[in-house]
Amino acid sequence: MAAAVLAMAAGGCGVGGGGTGEAVTVASMAERLADPLELARLDGPDTVLHSSWDRTGGNDDWGTFLRDSATPGWKVVADLKGPGVLSRFWFTGAKDGKPHRFRFYFDGEESPRFEGDVKEWCGGGMAPFLPPLAEYRNYCWYSFVPMPYAKGLRVECEAGPEGAKPYYQLSERKLPAGTRVESFSWPLPERDSAALERVRDCWAGKGGAAGEGEWVEGTAEGKGAWSVRLEGAGVVRRVEFAPDWTAVPEEERDGLLRAYRVGVRYGGRPEESVWVPLGDFCGMPWRRVRAGSLWFGMEGDRLFCAFPMPFENGAEIRVEAGRPGLPPVKVRALRTALPKGGMKGLGYFHAGWKRSGPGDRGKAHSILRARGKGKYAGCLLGVCALDGSYWTLEGDETMRKDGEREPGWRGTGLEDYFNGGWYYQNPWAGPTHGLFEKEPFRTVQYRVHAMDPSLFGESFEMEFERGPGQASPAFFESVAWYYLETPGAADSTRLGAEYRKAPADPRLDPLNGMTAAWNAERFGDWKGAAETWSVFAKKHGAGWTERERKMAALRAAAYEAGGVPGEAALRPFLEDADDEVRRAAEILREEGAGEGTTAVLYANMPAEVFVDGEPVMWAEGKPEAAEATSVALAPGEHVVAIRTAVQGYPDWVLLALRKGEWFAGTTPEWRFAFNPGDAAVERDFDDGGWPEVGGTGVKGPPEEPYVRVEPDAWVGMQSRAVGLRPAGDKPAGGGVVVYRGKVHVPGDK
Repeated sequence: MAAAVLAMAAGGCGVGGGGTGEAVTVASMAERLADPLELARLDGPDTVLHSSWDRTGGNDDWGTFLRDSATPGWKVVADLKGPGVLSRFWFTGAKDGKPHRFRFYFDGEESPRFEGDVKEWCGGGMAPFLPPLAEYRNYCWYSFVPMPYAKGLRVECEAGPEGAKPYYQLSERKLPAGTRVESFSWPLPERDSAALERVRDCWAGKGGAAGEGEWVEGTAEGKGAWSVRLEGAGVVRRVEFAPDWTAVPEEERDGLLRAYRVGVRYGGRPEESVWVPLGDFCGMPWRRVRAGSLWFGMEGDRLFCAFPMPFENGAEIRVEAGRPGLPPVKVRALRTALPKGGMKGLGYFHAGWKRSGPGDRGKAHSILRARGKGKYAGCLLGVCALDGSYWTLEGDETMRKDGEREPGWRGTGLEDYFNGGWYYQNPWAGPTHGLFEKEPFRTVQYRVHAMDPSLFGESFEMEFERGPGQASPAFFESVAWYYLETPGAADSTRLGAEYRKAPADPRLDPLNGMTAAWNAERFGDWKGAAETWSVFAKKHGAGWTERERKMAALRAAAYEAGGVPGEAALRPFLEDADDEVRRAAEILREEGAGEGTTAVLYANMPAEVFVDGEPVMWAEGKPEAAEATSVALAPGEHVVAIRTAVQGYPDWVLLALRKGEWFAGTTPEWRFAFNPGDAAVERDFDDGGWPEVGGTGVKGPPEEPYVRVEPDAWVGMQSRAVGLRPAGDKPAGGGVVVYRGKVHVPGDK
């Protein structure tokens, strides 16, 4: 990073506080993040949230600052008193590609010890601010690199240019008075950089850092129940569940996620400290997808949960079928030894499931109400909007504890809480937060507070607004993860299996087949995408036209073949009476025979594609359908240009190219210009002065208000390319925008 972009003041580390023992450092806080048992500890520092929430009670949760800075055009975001640690930084609302700078003043210093443009130091290109600890994802910047301070930390930012809407959230972990702290310094000492690298390595190990242990197999416990019984003391590091999916028709398999439920009891107590449907317990409430966080997910055909579950006098993990005739479930648990100190400083894992719906309009959705000493560790939340928009995601979260009259924690929006922004871009799974599902207009999101948990001494309550004014008719379904010093009954909505089925949106569900299949493809779950598509076609295909049914069948054949069906599978489509069906099959045949490259163009405005200056395809610009053709691309480098009409929001253009295992698509690194002249599509045109599109691309596509996409045969195409939109203000007179990128076609092996 250029020195002009990021300036750091030289200086010592600044150890403060009069306490004894080891000082709190970047490294010591990083070690907590890499400790798989840390979530269960009740003796760590508590968290306070500082955010830009609208103090008037409205929905303008941006631009609220603590005060003006002494520097014109700058604002004070937070003025934290030490000792403490800034453990999470989240920001969105910067204007297009314009800089939005932040400054960090430690321990009363007059010069910032660390400063820079958020797009640079949270952009994933500056060590140690690297993914997944710091990055730009789903339209926001965040950093989980801990910043300890001995005496204080003042954070300032630019107010931003006209049009900027700065939203921010800062998590402060307060340390006891007198705690020795080694304040954050820059450049970081090697000790701190190495510790952060270990966190990155740990978080890259999806499924939890379980360590050595003993797998304990479950047994059948009478009709329709299976359990793992553990004696004595220990820690459950991971639980795996494997229903016999093949024992039921494919259209019923996702329903098993809610048909079973999981219960956990400790020490022979009668109450269940976990009461959650099986799928929700493993992060899959509505549909299976082979993806995972550090703490839960699905690998192959096994669901897993890896939250640490310490216990002292035995534990039972039980799976129960919610109705007769369900297939058996194989369950097993990985057990390790309890630390030498026993349960001292540790809590018992709890999980509760909550559901609210249209009949609950006017009141917030409760995530958790707990009593006793404990720790809130995060939640999974599914939202099915029912009103044809993502407006529900405008609802803020609040937390109150230990008798607070007003919530001490106030957020700025539902997706902001889950480290996203602007209704998200596309599904993604990270170690501590992510989006397992997004399709119009339902989302499944999660966040684990590994870096900023909320501890409480007597009571805790968390809830989400039901959209602004509590007016949304949406279904909210959630799982809260928390730890209590003493086992208690899970805070759950206890419904029978017939009443806890996944919510339906009769208006939109029949339209979401393509986006649901793309959802699985984006995780690389081709098996899941194929099954999702097959189930969708069976359930909703009766409403398709004859051409759409044939295209859907061709897509199914492409899934079965892993991309391009063989000659025998294509033959019925090559001989079909419908010109469009024959054309699609011929494009696939040419790719399979090595005669051409499949090109898919998806734009919602008229668009034309040029390769090395030659026009190769044209699209009318239909938001419900992509155009495709076969292109001759010789090995080597090619310049691809796309010329589209200038159009208002939402506008997008996406191009995907594939030949066998080779794939290339539009990315934010492509360059663009408005009205650059006819020569701009030529191969040798100099686009060196053009800006990159930047960012991470458009939502989807499609973007609302467009929802439905017609069935097509292009498996793994639209889901892997990125939709583009020009950055900055569009010319008042309209015209055209040209995008340019380079692709390299490998030679024959």
